[in-house]
This record gives sequence, C-alpha cells and structure tokens, in this order.
Amino acid sequence: MRDQAQWMNKASIPVLELLDESGVALPAQTISLNLDRMLSQGPSRTTVYRTLEPLEQHGLIEHVTGDSKHYVITDKGKQFLAGDLRASNL
Repeated sequence: MRDQAQWMNKASIPVLELLDESGVALPAQTISLNLDRMLSQGPSRTTVYRTLEPLEQHGLIEHVTGDSKHYVITDKGKQFLAGDLRASNL
C-alpha cells in the first residue's frame, strides 16, 4: 500500500489511478461515475469532489479549462503513484 499524506482521503489514490490509466482529461462527474462503477465500495461523489482541490494544490493533478473543468494527472502525480515520491515530500 502506498503511503498517504495526512490530507489525503479514501478517494485520493483511486482518483490518481483513474486519471493515470485513462490518459485523458476527465471532468469531476466522470471521475466519480467511473470510480463508482470500478470499485465495490467507491467513494461518494462529494468525497471525490472534495479530493480534487487538495490533489491539485499539492501538484498531483491539474485542471484544463474548456466548457467545464477537466483534470489530468501531472508528472508529480505519476511519480507518486510509481513510488518515486513519498507522501511526506508532497
């Protein structure tokens, strides 16, 4: 199991993994819908929405602006998932 920073919640890692595996920019609603379908005990929509801002503030994801806000994983987020960056260094 990856180490997690104190500010992370149960949706943090699944959100990062989904964005990494998809390779595309996704809106919050699509992230939530897919996590609900993929995980037997997926995080609530509210939890997913609350997860995005801290992940963005810590540089693990970034939003791209179009008609609505879409999110992509950053290189830093990929390093964290790969175990090359510890939560204590976020």
